[in-house]
Amino acid sequence: MLFLHSMEEKLFSFVLADAFQSAAAGHGQQYRDGGARSWGQVGASYLGFALCRLPSAELRSIQYQTRETFGPVILDCKWYDAIKAECLKGQKSTEAMLPGPDSTVCRCTVTEELFLEMLDFCREG
Repeated sequence: MLFLHSMEEKLFSFVLADAFQSAAAGHGQQYRDGGARSWGQVGASYLGFALCRLPSAELRSIQYQTRETFGPVILDCKWYDAIKAECLKGQKSTEAMLPGPDSTVCRCTVTEELFLEMLDFCREG
């Protein structure tokens, strides 16, 4: 696991937020201001938990605060393929900048399977 923080590389939470926003808008729905960004952080935190040792208590705190502030994620399982294609750029995996413990950022490989698991986590959260 490599720990970095580069302004040139986009945090995966932003990539995911853009994909959530696009998918919702494409289906006539809209996030409240900051909602897609916050749910993008939840998804990235789940991946950080799975790959970078982000503590589960921190993941749950982000998830609960997001749900309380913005309501449930706007996400239908029928949208998974489009969101996956946008975030993984049509590949089976992608390199992503994810949150780690103690405010670190780590670069990890997110597989298609883990990405879909993350979407399920967001929908259930």
